[in-house]
Amino acid sequence: MRISSLYHSSSMLHQMNQNGARLSKLMEQMATQKRVNVPSDDPVASSRLVQLNREQSAINQYQNNITRLSGNLAIQESHTTALSNQLLALSDKLLAASNDTHSEKDMQGFGSELAAMLESMVAVMNARNEDGHYLFSGTKSTTQPVVFDTASGSWIYQGNDATRSTTVANGVEVVENTALGGALSSVGNDLSMLNLLKTVTDKMNTPGSDYRTDLKQLLGEVKSSSDKVSALFTELGGKQNRLTLLGEAHEDVSLANEGVIKDLSALDAATSYVNIQLYTQAVQASNKSYLMISQLSLFNQM
Repeated sequence: MRISSLYHSSSMLHQMNQNGARLSKLMEQMATQKRVNVPSDDPVASSRLVQLNREQSAINQYQNNITRLSGNLAIQESHTTALSNQLLALSDKLLAASNDTHSEKDMQGFGSELAAMLESMVAVMNARNEDGHYLFSGTKSTTQPVVFDTASGSWIYQGNDATRSTTVANGVEVVENTALGGALSSVGNDLSMLNLLKTVTDKMNTPGSDYRTDLKQLLGEVKSSSDKVSALFTELGGKQNRLTLLGEAHEDVSLANEGVIKDLSALDAATSYVNIQLYTQAVQASNKSYLMISQLSLFNQM
């Protein structure tokens, strides 16, 4: 079998191209400090890296959701605490007003204080976040939850009982909003405590009015509302604790994933440097060999 000079030339060019490609790949890996830059570098590792990066992306989103939700719940906690304190102060004031020795002028003073407390509680119910959305109106966050209806002469609730949830882990959701309106109501969101407080306040400011029966009933409703608000505060604290635990779990998983990603894609710089030197020498040797072979001819042997 005869081997033509064209065969030698093609073979040398092929070898030179292979060495050049390997050298180029090594230089790319050194530049990126990654062993796997494209799927063909390591198909199995690439598939695993895609899964890990997808999981890392989901964890980052969960952590962002937790941060946002935790801040929102903290704002609700502060307003719920304020309402709880107002209810305790209201209870003390009503007990003081229950003394039969007070004059009508004294009762008018109590009435004025109670009216101010009523306005403060309404302000808490109508609290908004930094985006201007109402905190305690259910999913109707752009609707003011508590307003005074002049037609009926009573406070009414304009929100709803629907809830909003945020995904904080795979298959785990936490309710965002707090049903504060129900805490001041006897049935649904009728705001019975606020309306009874208004009735008592109006009667105290009206000389000769009989408010004793209403005052006694109001004391009971205030205690009931205080208990409900305390339960809501406990619920909010439980949500915050749950978010903290989930956040810590996400951090642990993320750190573990980063370790695996590093193991799968990290480059051994020392080995790569040695390989670059070897392939550089191979390319240089191939170039010299090709140059020498390309100059050979049958006429050199004649």
